[in-house]
Amino acid sequence: MKLKTKHISFRARAIILVSFLIVVSLIIFFAYGFMTNNNSSQSSRNQDIAVLKDTKTGSSVDAISDRVVKLSAMGDMLAHDTIIANAKTNNSYDFSKFFTNIKSSYANADIVFCNQEGLSSGEDYGISGYPVFNAPKQFAYDLKNGAGCNLINLANNHIGDKGSAALGSTVDYWNELKPLGVSGANINSKDQNKVVYFEVNGIKFGFVAFADFNNNKSIPSYNVNIYHDQSLLQKLVKEARAKSDVVIVSMHWGVEDSNYVSSDQINQVGTLNSLGADIVIGTGPHVLQKAEIIKSKQGHKTVVWYSLGNMLSSQLNIKQLIGGIANMEIKLDTKNALSISKLSFTPTYMHYEWTAQEAANGDLLKRKNAMIYLLKDAEKPLQKSLFGTTITAEMQYARDTIGNQVTIE
Repeated sequence: MKLKTKHISFRARAIILVSFLIVVSLIIFFAYGFMTNNNSSQSSRNQDIAVLKDTKTGSSVDAISDRVVKLSAMGDMLAHDTIIANAKTNNSYDFSKFFTNIKSSYANADIVFCNQEGLSSGEDYGISGYPVFNAPKQFAYDLKNGAGCNLINLANNHIGDKGSAALGSTVDYWNELKPLGVSGANINSKDQNKVVYFEVNGIKFGFVAFADFNNNKSIPSYNVNIYHDQSLLQKLVKEARAKSDVVIVSMHWGVEDSNYVSSDQINQVGTLNSLGADIVIGTGPHVLQKAEIIKSKQGHKTVVWYSLGNMLSSQLNIKQLIGGIANMEIKLDTKNALSISKLSFTPTYMHYEWTAQEAANGDLLKRKNAMIYLLKDAEKPLQKSLFGTTITAEMQYARDTIGNQVTIE
C-alpha cells in the first residue's frame, strides 16, 4: 500500500514539473514576440518619419517636432510696354533686375506667391503690353529664377488675351519651369478639375486659383477658373480641404483702383471660410486693400489679404505703384494643430523716371530707370519722380489701408 502511494506522488510531481516548464516556455515565447513586434513597429515608424522630405533641401523632416513654413506673397506682375522696354538687353530681356532691391526681404521664405497678370507666350504670339498682354518667355523664367516666385497664379482677366493656344503655351512653359505649383489657367477641362498639391517641410498644401472674369469671351470656359462657377469653386476647395494640411486660395477680384473691399469679395470670403480655406491671397484691384483674419461660427480661421496691389508695373497713379510683400508663418504642431501667425507687410514702391514734358506729351515709352524699391528705402527715387510725395506719407497710406491686424515693416 505504501509503494502505491509513493508511485502516485511521483507521477503528480512529474506532471506538475512538465506543466511548469510548458507555462515558462509560453511566457518566454510571447515575451519575445512582443519585443520583436514593438521593435518592428518602432522601426517602421522611424522609416515613416524618414520619408518626409523637405522639398527645398531634400533632407529628412522629423514629424515629431513642429513643422514650420514661411510664406511670402506679392501682387500683380504686369509686363507693360515700358517694363518690357526697360528689360530689353542687346539680344534678350532681363526682368530679374527689377527685384534686386527687394529680394533679400523675402529670401528666407519657403513659398513665394506671385500673380503673373497676362501671358508669357513669347514672340510667336507677338510681344505686347496693355491692353492685350503677352510678354517674352523670359518674363516667366525671370519671375521663377530671378524673383524667386514658386507659387504662381494665372487666373486673371488678361490670361486669355491672345487666345487659347497662347494661354496653353504660357501654362506649358510654367510647367517646364517646375515651381511648387501653378493654378488658374488650364489647357483642357480635365486640368481644370485638378487641385495643385505640394509639400514643404512635412506640410502638405492644396492650392487653387480663381478669377472674377476673363476679358476674352471667345476662348473655352475651361481655360480660366472663374469663381462665379460656384460648383467648380466648391468642388476644388472641398477636395483641397480633405487632402491637405493647408488650403491656399488665390482670388483675382475686386474693383480696380479701389482700396475698399467690395460686397462680392466679402461674400466670396464667407464661402471660402465655410469651405475650410486657410489663406486667401487677393489680387486684381492694382492698389492695396486690407488684411484680416476671419472666423466662422464653427471656429475655423482664414487669413485674408484682399489685395496686395501691384508689384511690377508702370501704371500712372502713385497708389498703383505702392505694393508690398505679405509675410506669414505656417506651423503644424505635434498634434497636427495648424496656426498661421507673424503676419507682416513690407510696402514697396515701383519707380520710373519721366520728365514733366514727356508726361504732358503722353510719351509712355520715354519712362526709364524702372526699378522696385522697399518703400522705406525709396527717398531718393521718390524725389526723382513726378509724384510729389514722401516715404512718411506713403507708409501711412499703407498702414491705414492694410489695417491693424498686420505689422507693417
